[in-house]
Amino acid sequence: MLGGATRALGLNTSVILNETVSTGAAARLEVTFKDNTRLTLGENARLTLDRYVFNPAAGRGTIRFRVVGAFRFLSGQLSKLARSDVSVTTPVATIGVRGTEFWGGPIDDQALGVFLIEGAVRVSNAAGVQILNRPGQGTNIARPGAAPGPITFWPQDKVNRAIATVTFQ
Repeated sequence: MLGGATRALGLNTSVILNETVSTGAAARLEVTFKDNTRLTLGENARLTLDRYVFNPAAGRGTIRFRVVGAFRFLSGQLSKLARSDVSVTTPVATIGVRGTEFWGGPIDDQALGVFLIEGAVRVSNAAGVQILNRPGQGTNIARPGAAPGPITFWPQDKVNRAIATVTFQ
């Protein structure tokens, strides 16, 4: 949706700044950026791209977007640049990204769970900060306004349920 107008997206459709992309029930959507960063949305999710700059010649890049719902993020070439700034804003926290693959979304009656697959992420809000830097680590935010909870290694069944929310059927 852009400026109140909606349109259906097909294969290889471009998404522009400030456009909101959403999925319906049982739907998935994968957005691939010019630097090969991939973002997969689960069902009933919403993404708004706030900023995207990929300038390998200058060694800098920025990706900033807002997401509601389940998603999976896989860093592309942008995160390898000398000056990269990648962040994901959810309704309850901001996730700073560095050379990373991770999952985020509501899980187990928590407002947000974040699970690290590779790399490192900083999960923060006004109430606190957690840094996930070992694959398999996760944190949960119980409700809006609550701090990110303790870092734990997620059990395989929880990992499977999280990844299933963004897996194409």
